Amino acid sequence: MWKPVDTRFYAKRLPVAIAAIDDGGEANYIRTVLEQFNTVMLFHAIGTPGDFLQVIGQGEENAPAYLIISAHGDKGGIIFGEYIEEIDVSSLHDEVMLPETIGQAINLPGTVVINTACSAGVEEAGKAFMQGNLKAYIAADIDVSGEAAALFIMHFFHRLIKTESLEEAWQHAAAYDEESRAYRLYVQDGFYQLTPEGQCSKTAY
Repeated sequence: MWKPVDTRFYAKRLPVAIAAIDDGGEANYIRTVLEQFNTVMLFHAIGTPGDFLQVIGQGEENAPAYLIISAHGDKGGIIFGEYIEEIDVSSLHDEVMLPETIGQAINLPGTVVINTACSAGVEEAGKAFMQGNLKAYIAADIDVSGEAAALFIMHFFHRLIKTESLEEAWQHAAAYDEESRAYRLYVQDGFYQLTPEGQCSKTAY
């Protein structure tokens, strides 16, 4: 697992990586906020589908403890858009990387992945990401605003650094408002979500 020297400082810093797909505006904002939360950031500026596949296929030695995917999404997939002929887009279907492709490529043992893409938390996508032996996968199952995604991540890491409890940090962040409650927490045997009343429920696969 990726362990920068900052993890051994007297005031230890939490290692977080960001994979920025598209213009990176959201990702840069999240990066700036999290750097105020005692984290050390690794920024991946994704230019092609192949770049992204390398990031999610790094394997145990280089996998980050936390990976934020900043992207646009559709029906559980990640939107990449159009490319010139020289770029390999065989991993895309109508400019979108589908959950099936991600499930075949991902290899991030022990990583917690947070995906800001719209609808990236549907069950098909959650199961696909968890094929990479993740510790957990967090994403919204509906379309949410960019502001809501940034707020969820801010609340999640603010509580995580204080409590070191993944489940408590997720529940705290998901309880903020209606859009935040769309964020599901996937683990190996199912997923957690908050009801409209704020109650936590688990659905098994």
